[in-house]
Amino acid sequence: MKALAPIAALIVVVLTPALALASRGHGLALLVYTLVAAGFGLALLVELLSRALPRKTFAWSPPRRAGQEEQSIAQFEKIERALAAASWNESHLHESMRPLVREIVTARLRRHHRVDLDRAPERAHAVAGDGYAWSLVRPERKPPLGPGGRGWSRRELEGLLNELEGL
Repeated sequence: MKALAPIAALIVVVLTPALALASRGHGLALLVYTLVAAGFGLALLVELLSRALPRKTFAWSPPRRAGQEEQSIAQFEKIERALAAASWNESHLHESMRPLVREIVTARLRRHHRVDLDRAPERAHAVAGDGYAWSLVRPERKPPLGPGGRGWSRRELEGLLNELEGL
């Protein structure tokens, strides 16, 4: 409000000649002056009302923490990169997808079946089965000798996803 008062005063002083022009048949100048004065009056009114009325807060929208959102985006990007790399070759599959799948399988086996992948690999194998997930996380899996071999197709990656959801 304090910032608007000097501006309004300046406009009144500058546009005072518009009144003088209006008396000589210049209706357009009077119209411009009236519109500008009305605009500043409305701006002043909005400012006064925004200060007088309380701020409305909605109870159903919890405030989101910026760190939580950034973490979710980072996890999504990590998974996206791992999926893309898994289709390139076996080396990328082992380096990018295996740690991610191992983390998921370990957590799901512990939570849903109370089986530790590292301490009881036989029980983990019995629960996980002989599918795509087990072929990636089995303890005796050796890394590929070089950057060769074929990566997994989209069908194989979808099969892996279905197995992970089934655990």
